[in-house]
Amino acid sequence: MESVNEGGLPSLFLLQLLMLKIIQYSSLIIPVSLFLGILISLNRFYVSNEMVIMKLGGFSCKAISSVLSKIILGATVIVMLFNFFVTPYVINFRTNIEHQILHEQKIYSLQEKNFNQNNNGSKIVYISNKNKIDPGNIFIKSKNKESVRIDISSGLESSDNNHLILIDGMSYVYKPNDGLSYTKYSSQNIQLSNQVPYKINNDIDSKSILDLLKINNIESFQESIKRFSLIIATFILGYMAIPLSHVNAREDKYRNIFTAIIFYFSYIILINILSKSFDNKLYVLLSLLNLHLLYTYITYRFYNFFNQPA
Repeated sequence: MESVNEGGLPSLFLLQLLMLKIIQYSSLIIPVSLFLGILISLNRFYVSNEMVIMKLGGFSCKAISSVLSKIILGATVIVMLFNFFVTPYVINFRTNIEHQILHEQKIYSLQEKNFNQNNNGSKIVYISNKNKIDPGNIFIKSKNKESVRIDISSGLESSDNNHLILIDGMSYVYKPNDGLSYTKYSSQNIQLSNQVPYKINNDIDSKSILDLLKINNIESFQESIKRFSLIIATFILGYMAIPLSHVNAREDKYRNIFTAIIFYFSYIILINILSKSFDNKLYVLLSLLNLHLLYTYITYRFYNFFNQPA
């Protein structure tokens, strides 16, 4: 929104880029939504003593887990699809749009009685009336490193978003070394956009899991292991939320949420740190494997501790 307000981003792309950003971060939003959704829902049962009645009826943490397994597995599969394919595709697509905006320097709309400016400010167009022929009806200022050019014409022969054909006008060009020169013309073609150079995207985040597995270097391995780890973490944390919802639920209904959030973010942060901490593939693999085993063990211990009937 700030970029649009400052003129660096055409408003035409605002909703498109916002939507791509939402999809890009869905792989992070879905796991935390699953975790907090289970945690807060079950915590509500504990606070209202409904969970006590359920446990007296034979519902343990393990029984509740079996009920929620489909949701946890479904969310894990969705996160896998996003991490492996959807998010990399969206990042690559968004990067290409930003590359186009940066290099195209295009005026995407020519509104009458408005100063229409391209995204880098190198060209400004003012049109009083597109369908009128009148001296001074159209004003265009173009600048680059070598010169500043001003066109004042009477009207348009034709126009689109890529170029204008001006009629009956004057062109003034100022160069620091050559001074001011001017030319009168009956017809003049003005380009409104530049040729966009081809972009080769080497960003590791924009590679699908299949592409990463084909690249034989430590960066691609670290990214691959990180994506696998986030999927595993979604699965483990989904089950960990069930017993964590019981921690101090009756004494303070918010304390267990705070404790659970510490577990969640410490797990995710450690995955990000460990995936980048070593230059050896074996060390990266072992460090993350031990981290997953540690949190699996903690989850198992929580289940054993809270598996007693109320």
